[in-house]
Amino acid sequence: MSNITNSPFLEARNVTKSVDTVTKPLQILSDINLTMDLGSSLAILGPSGCGKSTLLGILAGLDIPSSGEVLWSNRVISELNEEKRAELRKGNLGFVFQSFQLLSHLNAYENVLFPLELIGIANPEKLAIEMLELVGLKDRAKHFPKTLSGGEQQRVALARAFSIKPKILFADEPTGSLDHVNGEIVKSLLFKFQETNNTTLVIVTHDSELAEMCNYKLQLKAGRIVDTK
Repeated sequence: MSNITNSPFLEARNVTKSVDTVTKPLQILSDINLTMDLGSSLAILGPSGCGKSTLLGILAGLDIPSSGEVLWSNRVISELNEEKRAELRKGNLGFVFQSFQLLSHLNAYENVLFPLELIGIANPEKLAIEMLELVGLKDRAKHFPKTLSGGEQQRVALARAFSIKPKILFADEPTGSLDHVNGEIVKSLLFKFQETNNTTLVIVTHDSELAEMCNYKLQLKAGRIVDTK
């Protein structure tokens, strides 16, 4: 993938990922190169099993490549241990999952509040309510995940991710388990937040409409980049 800018905020250099199996190593990603500027958006596309989510996790510092480098603002994060990567992610990175990943024993408000308290943000209670209001769920603040619809749960997950005002936001199939109406709401919220906060947005998706909303698209097949736009 050609450079998006001369001074990338997010960069992957010759990233590969393989895992050992009983017979031989399984190659998941091969020679991935990409760059992104702060405030731009990228959709990662491809068939199931092509390595999209693995690449997303590596770019987010949740996993490390078998070889190659991942850089944030010219800092090589893939060389750091998990503790140091976690420290770097704190307050800088948001992640939205297809399966929401809400804590079932906490209500919507507490799910948004919890990470704010962990990283020591000032006035977390006020901010948690503001974020729920941003996604249209202030009136559902005391409801637990099991009493919320899938669309509402994903909006709580967005509120949680938005709350730290991340410099970079990763989303793994954020509309994949939603109906059309709720999918459109989530798309609108994602890109409105990105534009307002100049957040870098990286999305794994099968949703062609969502992909078209991004500045750039990257197509994977069998762990390799086969097309970029």
